[in-house]
Amino acid sequence: MKLTIISPESEETLDVAWVEVNTHAGNFIVLQDHAPLVATLKLNETVTICLENGKQENIQPEGGIIEVHRKQVKLLLTKAP
Repeated sequence: MKLTIISPESEETLDVAWVEVNTHAGNFIVLQDHAPLVATLKLNETVTICLENGKQENIQPEGGIIEVHRKQVKLLLTKAP
């Protein structure tokens, strides 16, 4: 699955196995073929990304939006992580 992280300063695309986010609707993990959705990220909450090779990375965005499609996730951040 593709993850695109977009901020005013940069744009990066990664191949990921899953993404875990904290939103105002709750905490959830996005896997490939997840139902499409759009949600706002909780301020200053950790987003955990699991790359296809199994390595996990954390980012701490100051806020933004997650947009989920069946095979792609976009994180639209207010500032670069």
